[in-house]
Amino acid sequence: MRVLFTVYPNSLAHLYPVVPLAWALQSAGHEVRIAAHHSSADLITKTGLTPVLLGDPDQPPVRLTDNCAPPHHQDIVNRYADVMGLSPEGREHWIVFYQWLMQPTSDYVRLDRSEADDLIEFAKVWKPDLISWDATIPAAAVAAKVCGAAHTRLLIGHDMFGWSLDRLAENESALKAAGLDPNPLATLIRPLAEKYGYEVDDELLVGQWSIETMLEGLRLPTSTKKLPMRHVPYVDPAPFPKWLYQRPEATRCECCGRKNRRRVALSLGESTRRFIKGDWDRAPKIIKALGELDDLEIVATLDKAQLADVEEIPPNVKVIDWVNLPHLLPTCSALIHHGGIGTYSSAVAHKVPQLVCDVEGVSLLMRLVEDGDVNKTGTYRLGWEFDEREEGEPDAATSHWELPAKKVESTVVSDFVISTGAGVRLDHRATTVEEIRDLVWSVATDQCYRHAAAALHDDWLAMPSPSDVIPDLEKLIVQHRR
Repeated sequence: MRVLFTVYPNSLAHLYPVVPLAWALQSAGHEVRIAAHHSSADLITKTGLTPVLLGDPDQPPVRLTDNCAPPHHQDIVNRYADVMGLSPEGREHWIVFYQWLMQPTSDYVRLDRSEADDLIEFAKVWKPDLISWDATIPAAAVAAKVCGAAHTRLLIGHDMFGWSLDRLAENESALKAAGLDPNPLATLIRPLAEKYGYEVDDELLVGQWSIETMLEGLRLPTSTKKLPMRHVPYVDPAPFPKWLYQRPEATRCECCGRKNRRRVALSLGESTRRFIKGDWDRAPKIIKALGELDDLEIVATLDKAQLADVEEIPPNVKVIDWVNLPHLLPTCSALIHHGGIGTYSSAVAHKVPQLVCDVEGVSLLMRLVEDGDVNKTGTYRLGWEFDEREEGEPDAATSHWELPAKKVESTVVSDFVISTGAGVRLDHRATTVEEIRDLVWSVATDQCYRHAAAALHDDWLAMPSPSDVIPDLEKLIVQHRR
């Protein structure tokens, strides 16, 4: 069979979760291709998979242009939430969908760009049996309609799309009465679908089914059909450094004779470090606390931007710009991280207790920044997200947005980790340096966290692996392709 994957460009968080399934299919004898904007060619090639390049080579990704779609203004976001009567938790889910995810979803259904047409034309010629699409690339669902392929979303995180569409459907009458679009996702996709002669239906919005990679307690309830699959952490191959062959050598305390040398990893994410300098006020405070734990060896995977406000690196903190977490975590007693799904999943896969950075009581709502606050920490300029443009380049006036000092999924992840006993929440705004120090020491040394992390790992192992789901995928393809 032929399988075509689509991924959002220039994002390791969107590419890496696809690779284990793509390789499982390829190893089983199926033909596999990965379609993305041409700028992602090198990233895909490094995984050993074959890219199909979309778009004009002379055009940058949509997100790096001055006419990319801005987030929806906070007033309209809140108005929807009010009409639908969402709970505080539900309101945050809605914000992630409508203000965060609708932006990238709008990028590659545009009729004034060639990416969607390129994808559809390739599908017509290559004739895949299955198209597995990133939820932010609904043009792939149109391509599947055109070529007759079966198609599925591969969910790399919480299904905010399915959850939000269910809420919109439940409140359709109230939304219409309030003068609001009852299905903004359908409205977004409709011009492309109609260009190829199709009406927007549920399949174009959420696929014929979805591959669900979240553990049961972490999933959002939706009405969509799901095929569970284990989230297997992947990173590009790199030489295995000698210092990671084993856990750090233990030293023996002269007073009590106990072994007390442990390693703790600190990783604050790959995405925002490319356009948020200083990591808000999080990195300086955490590193200061870690410096007071002489019995711990800290490996901090931070770049220059994240370290911008750190005055001093303590002797027990080893700063490395990048190290593969699957190499590092087997040697660690705990992981401090930003709450991203990929990082959380790596900790689960290696039975490592977690401290999830999450600022409680802070909404995920992005706010349009007034002109006088454009240099405020935690703001970004639309079209400059990935720090690949240089100051001085010609550009139109673009809006600035203030981001909350946390990852969009950090609260959901931290709540889940706490519920399993495999870790704690680290709220750097609500805790002192001393409290952070004690919290890290507790998670790194208390065997209760280690046992709970092992139990969580068992739940993860109980989910089907990418290789395990191939027979089910083959049956679903036969049922759904035309």
